[in-house]
Amino acid sequence: MNLNDYRERPHWSYSSLNLLLNICSLQWMFEKLLKLPRPFTPVSLIMGSAYHRVMEFIAMHRLEGRLPAPAETRDLFHTLWDREQKEGPPMEKTEDPPEKLAEQGAGLVAAYLQQIDPRERVLEFNQAFAVPVGNSERPLIGEIDVLVTGADGQTTLVDWKTSGRRWPKDQADKSLQPTVYLYAYNQLKPGYTDKFRFDVAVKNKTPVVELNPTTRTPDDFLRLERLVEKADQIVQHELFYPCDQSFACAGCQYAEPCKAWHRQAARTTVNLAA
Repeated sequence: MNLNDYRERPHWSYSSLNLLLNICSLQWMFEKLLKLPRPFTPVSLIMGSAYHRVMEFIAMHRLEGRLPAPAETRDLFHTLWDREQKEGPPMEKTEDPPEKLAEQGAGLVAAYLQQIDPRERVLEFNQAFAVPVGNSERPLIGEIDVLVTGADGQTTLVDWKTSGRRWPKDQADKSLQPTVYLYAYNQLKPGYTDKFRFDVAVKNKTPVVELNPTTRTPDDFLRLERLVEKADQIVQHELFYPCDQSFACAGCQYAEPCKAWHRQAARTTVNLAA
């Protein structure tokens, strides 16, 4: 089964848990429960989607022991960028024109190609998973971007990211995503690996790709199960509220229904979207 198949029934994923627990539970309600229409598509989503597709193209070649030509990946990014803009709601308005943003994305792809370690081997990519988590009735789902083995023979789960800034040193260690993915992978292959790495393409004036490795322990997995237990309780008892100080407020797609949330006695899809 692929990831879309797993998404057809209630589930937990890293992005869903992170949105509910760490960003804004009200935004989670608008998106996951009420499924309110989105008035625009963030640039970061279009950029990330096009970049991710090119990474898949590169991984496919690496699986065969070779790399695609830089010009080929550049052209592919521009094609995917144009396609992503035409799908779904219109792209949000930005100071930079789309053409400049596309060049920026192509630069990230070029930077990624330049930093690939020839000693590192791709084992597989886009591996979807669905595993039980604690006592939750919802399975934990996701998709591992790529699984690699290095010169030391160690296997690592890798996730591709784009970012507008360099990551702080402890961001990978604090992220919930490695916990979720390693928890799932170690159910599929117990004791196989505790290693995870974020390959972060940073949108500097001169693009750079930084590798951010991290590990997880059984205690981290126990903590995840407790977090999922709390997430289930939040949903069951409808404990949704706005997080007005969240960094995600800037450019939030649900800003208008959020403003009306406290004025609604009966919080329905109709009156929240009005």
